[in-house]
Amino acid sequence: MKLKLLFLSTLLFCFTSTFSQEKDERSYILKLNATSLVDGFSFPTVQLALERKFNKSFSVQGEFGLQLYELGQSVDTVSLDAKGFRAMAEGRFYFLNYYKKDKNQKRISDGVYVGIQLFYRENQFSRNTNYYFEDSENENLYEDNFDVKKNIFGANLALGFQKQFGHFVLEPYMYIGIMKRDIKNIDRSYDPDLGHLEDNGPHDFFGDTDMHESSGYKANFSFGLRIGYRF
Repeated sequence: MKLKLLFLSTLLFCFTSTFSQEKDERSYILKLNATSLVDGFSFPTVQLALERKFNKSFSVQGEFGLQLYELGQSVDTVSLDAKGFRAMAEGRFYFLNYYKKDKNQKRISDGVYVGIQLFYRENQFSRNTNYYFEDSENENLYEDNFDVKKNIFGANLALGFQKQFGHFVLEPYMYIGIMKRDIKNIDRSYDPDLGHLEDNGPHDFFGDTDMHESSGYKANFSFGLRIGYRF
């Protein structure tokens, strides 16, 4: 709870900092996260970010995304409508621009940045799994339809590059850090403690991330692309 309050306070600070100061020429960048639109690893969102440039070397960014659709969901029994959201707060340091000797010289490397990001996301959906009994003469395969609710928060180190084309901006990025997952399964019959083994075929690489057994602290890694407009 304390970590969530810290995150919300930091996010509020980012947005307050974004709008509280007098606007400098083209000091704001509004961005669309193109990668989040097709995110099949967690859930897709329509996600916007607003970055406030304090100067050429430091900025803060707030980002929010809302799930409005699903990607490739095929569950026979759906009892939970798929929905979710993400919220991120980020501080940035454009270090190569900061340390260059000639401050008036523009270089491609000026757009390289590092930063710290706090994030929170939650979502819910229905899914299924197939299982059978281990060490049993019963060879039947059972299908289990159940609901999943996830709450995830954490912190990342950020590395990215911002390239401007007039007022337009392209921003590839990468994050690595740690997250804490709280996963709840509702009406789930599959239970490894009862000798159940999953049998979803070789395509189910990430199915275990929907199980409550995967709750706890995990490493986090992500990358993507934002498209923006500076004004």
